[in-house]
Amino acid sequence: MLSRIGALLTAVALVFSAMVVTAAPASAATAPCRQYHYGYGGTGNCVKAIQGIANVISITNAGRSEAGPVARDGIYGAKTEAAIRKIQRAAGVGVDGWVGPQTWVVLCHYGAFWGKNMKAKADYRWAKSYAC
Repeated sequence: MLSRIGALLTAVALVFSAMVVTAAPASAATAPCRQYHYGYGGTGNCVKAIQGIANVISITNAGRSEAGPVARDGIYGAKTEAAIRKIQRAAGVGVDGWVGPQTWVVLCHYGAFWGKNMKAKADYRWAKSYAC
């Protein structure tokens, strides 16, 4: 009887520890999008995250307002590339239109300031789950 209770408690502990591990937010080092470089022709949710953060930056930071808005359609086209180049130039990182490690840092840092714009806040929080 005691061995069954012990086995049950062990199983419960394993379930709870697995829940804690899977529920933890991704760190910057393990965020899915930050593992790759993105540029012209890219598609998918990580591109949507880039576009969403670029829009937040353009909405909330007058110094970078020329960066957006861009359509949040998940297609890394000419407008998204132009927005990223402007953000890179303003941030003083290499200007190449590609989103790699340095540009991710810039996007995740500056994208976190949405002021009173609740749509920007929602966009950033969604993008953050993939990228920041």
